[in-house]
Amino acid sequence: MLRLLVIAGLLTLSTPALAVRVGQKVPNFHLKDSKGKSYTLRSFKKKVLFVWYEGKNSKEQNRWLKNRLRKIYDTNKIPSSLWESVGIANFQETAVPNFIINMVIKSEMKRTKAPILCDRTGKMMKLWGFRNGRSNIYLLDKNRRLRWKTSGPLSKKQGRRLIRLLRRLTRQ
Repeated sequence: MLRLLVIAGLLTLSTPALAVRVGQKVPNFHLKDSKGKSYTLRSFKKKVLFVWYEGKNSKEQNRWLKNRLRKIYDTNKIPSSLWESVGIANFQETAVPNFIINMVIKSEMKRTKAPILCDRTGKMMKLWGFRNGRSNIYLLDKNRRLRWKTSGPLSKKQGRRLIRLLRRLTRQ
């Protein structure tokens, strides 16, 4: 009887996150935005790709960095033809109804001019090892290898280091 309870308990455990390590190629994904348009990793063609994985409560953790990168992109200080950003909305972070989250996403997409994809089931969190309740930032190079990963608020010093890495990757 005890053996059956142990086996049943093991079967009900959630699968652990498959955290991608810096230097590894990231796995492909298939997600839709709030309008239903499908995206995969191959949908993003530019040399460098920022991936932001955030939810309702964590999206403000690195707003200052998003604003800084938006200025760099708009002024072409680092050629905008070489890099892009994509947001992935973490629906697991809140109990807010999906239709409200979709409205917020559409508004954010207009403001940032970047696609925001929807991770409704938490599959991306497990696949790439994102942390729930945190602003996750992954920077991918042209071969879609992970070159930077962070979870939580960045200091100004860390933000400057990340921007320097972006400059270096766009020159390669």
